[in-house]
Amino acid sequence: MKVWIDVLGCPKNEADSSAIMALLMKKGHEIVKDPAEADVIVVNTCGFIASAKEESVDEIFKVLNYKKRTIVHGCLIQRYSKEMRKGIPEVDAFLGVVTPQKVVKAVENPQDFVSIPEPIYEFAGRGFGDKSYAYLKVGDGCNRRCAFCAIPLIKGSLKNRRIVDLVKEAKELIAMGKREIILVSQDLTQYCDGNEKIVELMKELDKIDGDFYIRLLYLYPDGVDDELIDFVGHSRHFLHYFDIPIQHASSKILNAMNRNSNVNELRTKFLKIRNSIDDAILRTTVMVGFPSEGDDEFEELLNFITDVKFDRLGAFIYSEEERTGACSIEPKIPKQVAQERYDRLMSVQREISLERNKKYLGKIFKTLVEGIEEEMYYGRTYMDAPEIDGYVHFSSEKCLKVGDFVNVKIEDYEFYDLEGIES
Repeated sequence: MKVWIDVLGCPKNEADSSAIMALLMKKGHEIVKDPAEADVIVVNTCGFIASAKEESVDEIFKVLNYKKRTIVHGCLIQRYSKEMRKGIPEVDAFLGVVTPQKVVKAVENPQDFVSIPEPIYEFAGRGFGDKSYAYLKVGDGCNRRCAFCAIPLIKGSLKNRRIVDLVKEAKELIAMGKREIILVSQDLTQYCDGNEKIVELMKELDKIDGDFYIRLLYLYPDGVDDELIDFVGHSRHFLHYFDIPIQHASSKILNAMNRNSNVNELRTKFLKIRNSIDDAILRTTVMVGFPSEGDDEFEELLNFITDVKFDRLGAFIYSEEERTGACSIEPKIPKQVAQERYDRLMSVQREISLERNKKYLGKIFKTLVEGIEEEMYYGRTYMDAPEIDGYVHFSSEKCLKVGDFVNVKIEDYEFYDLEGIES
């Protein structure tokens, strides 16, 4: 059969879909890039926040227009299987958070699988892809109980994969030509394989030979300890890039969010990273409009951002998710107020980003080529994660391809992107 796979949501979904692709190919099925050519369409959905749910539902209706056998799976189905089955009966099979093997089984023989979430599986190969990077799913689910988050309700408690399995998968990805391996989980800092913690996994991955990067995504603040910082600073492959979502910087709001963070400790930790690793890049994610967030609490957040000066920052407006702890917190923040706060925060961050980019003028960075657009190549340095950060746009007299490493001298800068010439 010819199968087209549609991936929505987070990087973990992308890793899952690549595993599904590999299993289908091993069983003799063909993966196509055009849904019109497919016999079967597989949609991997997201159900994290309202906008993601809407996008997933819209996409399902869109692919149904192709009149193909349609398999829908993932977080949205795990959470709303009964509603989805009733509302969109045209779908041939609904699967929740299941293993790639069950998705393949449903492709061959449509049947629903929605029960206890199964977000973790053994490595069974990777599908093809033309990207220079790949996500390596270390674990899934979460033991935290942040008041705003529905992930534990969807995927259950954190479940981790074995170190030997992850090393095997990383080696295959590198053999496929991937130049950047990105470790993802709801909380990398809680990784464990028996008594082995995240740094032990990092040590094993760092032993792999080759010219490639390893990037860490989603580090919970209290798990970023001295051992982890020191290892990143002295490793062969791990990028000096720390993605540490803080969500807020008001003690009152952090407590309401059920986050185990202390504002002073956060400030000290970021300072320690920068003092320990000269070229460290700090990235964070924050939320505005959380219930009970007043003007004072928002100003605390702004002051913290201005003080720390994060190299990269993402923000989003609070979205109420049923059955989460935040539903009962009052008062709710009007959407207009939340939007105004978001706009103001991002305006502040734009200026910080511009200021930090200015210091790169004249410097040379190893850059991973991602593509070409309007006769200019674009790529990423260690400072930028794919899909969420910026790019380096540069000229070169060479004929480059995706996955090449080149040195680029920075000659200009914008709020988020850099411009240069191959050096």
